[in-house]
Amino acid sequence: MLLVSLVPATPAAAANSTFKAATLNILNELNQADFVHDLELITAKADLVGLNEVGNRKAYLKDWAADNGWWLYAPEPTQAANEALLARKSMFDVLDKGSNFVCDTNGPGEVPPARYNNWVRYRHKATGRSVYHLNAHANASIENNGRPEDLPRTACAEQQFQALKDLAAAKKDSGQVIVSGDLNVDFSADRAYGYQKFPWQVFEANELPNLRSCYNLYGEKGNGTHGNRHIDYVYFWKRLEEYREMWMTDYSIVGGTNSDHNGVVAAFTISS
Repeated sequence: MLLVSLVPATPAAAANSTFKAATLNILNELNQADFVHDLELITAKADLVGLNEVGNRKAYLKDWAADNGWWLYAPEPTQAANEALLARKSMFDVLDKGSNFVCDTNGPGEVPPARYNNWVRYRHKATGRSVYHLNAHANASIENNGRPEDLPRTACAEQQFQALKDLAAAKKDSGQVIVSGDLNVDFSADRAYGYQKFPWQVFEANELPNLRSCYNLYGEKGNGTHGNRHIDYVYFWKRLEEYREMWMTDYSIVGGTNSDHNGVVAAFTISS
């Protein structure tokens, strides 16, 4: 006698594809060999990569991407190119791209550099779905145990966080959205203190649909991404379940870098 399973088949699950998205701040002061080591380390582990502090390496990145099968978006000026975006050509096509100036704390040529939110809209080849990757780097020295430092650079960062959230919200209706970057705010300290203009409150604390970080979903792994702080993020726009087409399934911290930051690699599934 044949036993027939009463469990229904799940063809939708079989149609899911996977990819990985990463962030890494590669210290601007590294020598060329150490820079290349970090670049190859992070690109070996992901299909979409957001970089920080790489504007002065634009010419090298352009050649490297062409030689290794990657799309590169590193717009002018150099301050915008700092937040370069890479995508594996075998997995993604480029549909659109842009760079949004946010603020310049102390004016041209002064530190910290002007801040830009960069984005690329890709077509995920296996599913045909649009995936946006937004990448940013906020000013350093803006947060102390979750509390904002009363400095002009903090006001610039607050402006950038809100602009990044608004950009993600503007793109969500025409594709899936991933956000990455060094935000210079520690996740657990930010969540505990809850300053209204920092990432926890701006991106995550309110109801769905909204952005969700790897740390929110899967906890803070390892000792940190910069010293003992988790300040480098991968987010995605989390939708209500009935509208969900992409999901972050896990993430990992990538050590062994020459930079003063570790990388973060998040795994995603996306449906056809």
